[in-house]
Amino acid sequence: MPSQYNAWIFFIFLYSVARTILCSEAFTPWNVRGTLSLRMKASRLPVFRELITDDQEDLRADISVIIKQDGLNRFLQADHRLCVIKLYAPYCKACKAFGVKFRKLALEKGDRINAAGDVVHPGIARFGEIEYSSNIKLCKHLDVKKFPTVLIYRGGKESELIGEIDCKNISIENLVSEMDNVAETVEN
Repeated sequence: MPSQYNAWIFFIFLYSVARTILCSEAFTPWNVRGTLSLRMKASRLPVFRELITDDQEDLRADISVIIKQDGLNRFLQADHRLCVIKLYAPYCKACKAFGVKFRKLALEKGDRINAAGDVVHPGIARFGEIEYSSNIKLCKHLDVKKFPTVLIYRGGKESELIGEIDCKNISIENLVSEMDNVAETVEN
C-alpha cells in the first residue's frame, strides 16, 4: 500500500513539473473525458506581412478581397490596368504555399499602400483574391474547377479575361511572363 501511495505522489509531482515547464496556451493536459493526455492546440501561425522600408515608411501590397459578382465588377472597372485575381480555398495546401509567392509578386508589381491605406507607389497591375468558401456562386460562375487559379483581366469599363493559369501549371515565373506579355500587348 505505501509503495502505491508513493508512486501516485511521484506521478503527481512529475505532472506538476511538466505542467510548470509546458505552461502555455499551446498545451492542454486533459482531454474531453478527463483522462490525462498532452495535446497540442492548433496555434495560429504568424500572418505573412508584406512590409518594406521606403523613406522610413512601412509599405504593404494592396491586395483587394473580392466578394460576390458586384465586388468583382467594381474591382475590374476601377481603372485600365491589368487585374490579377487569385482564387483559392482556405483548406488547400497548394493555395497556402502559392499565397506567399502571390503576395510577394503583388508587392513587386502591384500598388503599395501605407498604414493609412493610401496608394504611395502605383504598380503596373492591381491584385485581388477571391476565397472559395464565401464565394461559391462566383467561383462557379467563373468556371473555376481547381485551386489555386489565377485569372488575368484587362481592366476598364469593358473588362475582358486575358489569361487563366490553374494549379497544374501555376508558378510565379509563368504568372510574371503572362503579365509581361499582356502588359506589352496593352501598351501596343
